[in-house]
Amino acid sequence: MQHRGWTKIFTLKRKFFQFLGGKNCRDQFETNKVMKTTPVKINPKKVLFIKLGAAGKYEKESIVKGLLTIGFKEFNHEDLLSKRWDVVRKVYKDAKVSAQWISNYENQIRNFYELDTSVLWITFYNQKMWWGFASEEFIGNGNEPKSRILISGWNSKNIYGDELLVDNLSGQLTQVQAYRSTICKVKAARYAVMKINGEELPEVLEVRKDIVNLKNHIAPLIRKLTPGDFEILVDLIFRYLGCQRTGIVGKTQKIKDIELYSPLSHERYLVQVKSQSNLVQFKEYETHFETMIGYDRYYYVVHTPSGELENYKSKNRNILIWKIDELTEFTINAGLVKWLMNKVG
Repeated sequence: MQHRGWTKIFTLKRKFFQFLGGKNCRDQFETNKVMKTTPVKINPKKVLFIKLGAAGKYEKESIVKGLLTIGFKEFNHEDLLSKRWDVVRKVYKDAKVSAQWISNYENQIRNFYELDTSVLWITFYNQKMWWGFASEEFIGNGNEPKSRILISGWNSKNIYGDELLVDNLSGQLTQVQAYRSTICKVKAARYAVMKINGEELPEVLEVRKDIVNLKNHIAPLIRKLTPGDFEILVDLIFRYLGCQRTGIVGKTQKIKDIELYSPLSHERYLVQVKSQSNLVQFKEYETHFETMIGYDRYYYVVHTPSGELENYKSKNRNILIWKIDELTEFTINAGLVKWLMNKVG
């Protein structure tokens, strides 16, 4: 069925829930979205990449309006809807296109017009991967760009609501952007579906378990540091974060253990380091912090908080409490595990 107005896009989305059929991935996705239940994983039969116009010509409009859009202005939309593939072959043959590319172009156009709603379509725009399932509703007028309406628009998040940023995706998937034409099969299809479903490779899960185990073993080592060595560890962590020390570590200043400057943000930080502390002690320092001038942020670092301090969070967003979880993570990220082992071993 052909529609010539954009208003049909929104009508389709309303009507879709009246459709009957099996529990394929489009039904699961829509049910989850409307009912706001536990996320349901998609399970497409096929995964295809679509380039929304040469040099991204149709990207913005297609993303906003929830469309798959192709050019192929050599052909009339009505002919393609009528599956006049002989016309496609003749046009390219007359243009002296190689037999290989004639077959390639025909397959791309046929995929656009013939594949059903179980196919997952992906594209890349604004440093994100976008995905969706196409309906069987088309928009076209003569030789103008042809569009297919997506069932629920384009989505740039996984089923748990996390953005699918290109920087967090494997090159095995993102390299499909270099495809020279419009529509192609995604070789890393399983990986793409896993990312949308919020899943990780078994190897990655094993590494995550190992990191948790490493943190659990690092925590008691940190607690074995002398107060002086603990201050050095904290100082090294902030150096890893790009900060420069401007004040003496520890010594005689009660409220100031470490003064830092961040060249990147041009901010000044004040750090108080405690091996052990409770909420009463923290409140005392919090009061001092709030009256001090010249610092953009304050850090209260303690590896063994007791009582209510263990779960306490300051209402002042510029006063941050680092406890053992932050310390173990930064110790690993900063490559200080061996330093720590040498200190306590």
